[in-house]
Amino acid sequence: MATPADVVAGPGRQAAKSEATRDKVIRAVIALIRETGFASATSTEIAKRAGVTWGAVQHHFGGKEEILEAVLERSHRAFQQTLANSVFTKGTPEARVAKYVDAAWEHYRGDEYMAAMEILLAMRGHAGATQQWSVGHSRAEHLALGRRIFHDSTASKQRLLEAIYLVHCMLTGILIETVLEGAGFNARVYTRHLKKQVLDVLY
Repeated sequence: MATPADVVAGPGRQAAKSEATRDKVIRAVIALIRETGFASATSTEIAKRAGVTWGAVQHHFGGKEEILEAVLERSHRAFQQTLANSVFTKGTPEARVAKYVDAAWEHYRGDEYMAAMEILLAMRGHAGATQQWSVGHSRAEHLALGRRIFHDSTASKQRLLEAIYLVHCMLTGILIETVLEGAGFNARVYTRHLKKQVLDVLY
């Protein structure tokens, strides 16, 4: 006979198991895309890499597009959570800009963002995934984060948004050059220039 503790623990264990399965599937997709490209992330390969059946994958996500949306969301949330740390609100404007750009660059060069970029490129023109990405990347959310970090900047909302897009566009370009040129490309030179540009825009 089940005890009250068993009844309480049961749903909790099931939820944890479900979350663990979702995590395995998402990590499998990221690994497949990073290793051999977007085309390799087929339903068969995703299930195989995750160690579950495709039926189980569908149970937790619904279909492949929902999995891809989950990868995009994970990348975005990881970035937001990193920059939500109070350490980014402390120090001189120069120090905060440097920490912001460095943290963004670390995220951009990570597996999650690289996979997200491949998904966005492959899914362009398909409203579902790109729409979900746009919702997750709302301007209001980015502006609120930027305003919190650069709390002493008198820059207008438009200027702050320009600074955010400047970081995004520059780092995406730097990332592409890093992939194409490999170790011979010195990204630090360009992230250093980027920090100066962001500082000029905000202060």
